[in-house]
Amino acid sequence: MEALQNGPLGLVSAPSLREQARQVIRGLVITGQMRPDQLYSVPRLAAELGVSATPVREALLDLEREGLLQAERNRGFRVVSLSLSELNETFAIRLLLEVPSVGDIAQGGLSKQQLSELHELAEATRQTADAGDLIAFLDADLKFHVQLIATLGNRSLAKLVETLRDRVRLHGFAGNDSPRDFLKQSAEEHFKLLDYVSKRDRAGAEATMQRHLERSRGAWGDRHNAAQAAKAAVLDDTS
Repeated sequence: MEALQNGPLGLVSAPSLREQARQVIRGLVITGQMRPDQLYSVPRLAAELGVSATPVREALLDLEREGLLQAERNRGFRVVSLSLSELNETFAIRLLLEVPSVGDIAQGGLSKQQLSELHELAEATRQTADAGDLIAFLDADLKFHVQLIATLGNRSLAKLVETLRDRVRLHGFAGNDSPRDFLKQSAEEHFKLLDYVSKRDRAGAEATMQRHLERSRGAWGDRHNAAQAAKAAVLDDTS
C-alpha cells in the first residue's frame, strides 16, 4: 500500500481517538486519497495516523457499517466504489428526498437563530472553497446540508441524507487539478438557497436545490467517466 501522505498524520491523544481516526479516514476516502484499487491494512493506517491499532480498527469498522469501506478477512479494507448506475440511483434518491424537504423548510420558515447558524455553516463552505481545502470544504458542506434538513425535526431523514452524500463523494476530485471553481460555485449556492428559505419561497428553494444536486451529479459523473476511460486506456496499452 502506498503512503497516503508524507509522514504520520499524527492524531492527538484524546478520549475519542476512534472518532478522530474515523473523521480522518473518512476524509481520505471521500476525497479519493484512499482508492478502491488499494488494500489498506489496520497496522499501516495506524502507523500513518500515529496511534495504536485498536481505535483505527474500530474506526474502519464504523466506516464499513456506513458503507464506505469493505473488509477483506485477515487482509484489510477496501474503499467501496459505486458504478455509474449506482451513482445515478443515489442521486435520484437524493433528488426525491432533498428537493421537497427544502421546499417544506422554506414553506414552514426558520427562526432567526436557525438561519444564523446555517449562514455560519455556509460561510465556512465559502472560506474553505476560497482556500481550496477540499477535505475541509466537504466537511463544512456536509454539516450545512445535514443541519438544514435537520430543521424538519426528522432525525432519520437527516441521517439518510448524510449517508447518501458520503456515498456519492467516493467519486470526489482526486486527481482533478482545479476543483476550486466548482467548490466556490457550490458555496455561493448555499447562500442563494438560504435567501429563498428566509423569504419562504418554496419554488425558489426547490429549484435552487435541484440545480445544486444536478450540477454535483454532472461533476461526479464526469469524474467517473474519466476514471473509466483512463482504466480502459491502461488495459489497451497492456493488451
